[in-house]
Amino acid sequence: MRIVASVLLQAGVFGYISGRLDATASLTLSCTGFGAAAVLFNAALMVRRVRRGPAAASPKATGLLALMNVVTAVTFLGFYASLSWVPSALATGIETAIGPAVLALLGLAGYGRRPTRQGAAAAAVLVLLGLGIAWSFTGTGGVQPSAGTALGLALVAGAGIGAAVLALISAKLGQRGVDPVYVTAHRFHLTYLCGGALLLAAGGPGLQWGAEPLTLLLLGVLAVTIPLFLLQAGLQRADPMVAMVLLTTLPGATYLAETLFHGAFNATSLALICCLIAVASWYARLSRPEATGGSSRAVRRRNSATTASTGA
Repeated sequence: MRIVASVLLQAGVFGYISGRLDATASLTLSCTGFGAAAVLFNAALMVRRVRRGPAAASPKATGLLALMNVVTAVTFLGFYASLSWVPSALATGIETAIGPAVLALLGLAGYGRRPTRQGAAAAAVLVLLGLGIAWSFTGTGGVQPSAGTALGLALVAGAGIGAAVLALISAKLGQRGVDPVYVTAHRFHLTYLCGGALLLAAGGPGLQWGAEPLTLLLLGVLAVTIPLFLLQAGLQRADPMVAMVLLTTLPGATYLAETLFHGAFNATSLALICCLIAVASWYARLSRPEATGGSSRAVRRRNSATTASTGA
């Protein structure tokens, strides 16, 4: 439920801001959202330590949290920057299509659960559907191909890889019993620092921040601070593949929000997004531990029966 709530909140905000923010405003949104998350959840930790005393000691997960800081910065700064060049539905569609395929490749490399043949095929289909979504936006007049579009798609691809790695790291933290509040308080430091540096290099917050400071702050909290805490809490309790499948609903929800706020509609894009969600759901069913475990147990039972009959 936490992941679903995170998806719905992000989709609504992404649909609203799509096409409204320039590159500087996107960086400002990132800095305010991630900075607010760090301040809010560090304050929550301080209150907890005052109330609980030594019982609220920090867990031993420094290495994982350091890695999460790096991957979070690359993933989210890349994604929010991409919204300056490509529609949010396109960005989320490509990102979520890549995620399951990356998890499958990492499983083959020994990180996470090894995918089945059917699962690997489904992951390949998801990538093709992601490319189809990109074509439906760029090849039918929705988005004009340009250097900016290419850069935006490259950033989204990097974000999709990062999202899969974050799912694995979150699962590891959950296995160690690390509190999601503690994780959220410490995972964004590199993100808002790098975002602030990029913002200064781009010339500062810009006119849009000066004209609408409270609006951008509110959007940062709604797009980043609240949904990413909900997502973190969900990722630490869910199987990484199941979590990535739930996240494939984000592009469809985002596209509906874009249609609501902006009025544009592309039936081909929506149909491809629905196909992506359907294939990803089937892929998650194949990847469930109980499904793979059940088939393995069945093989062992057959082997045992064969051995017993031979021995007789």
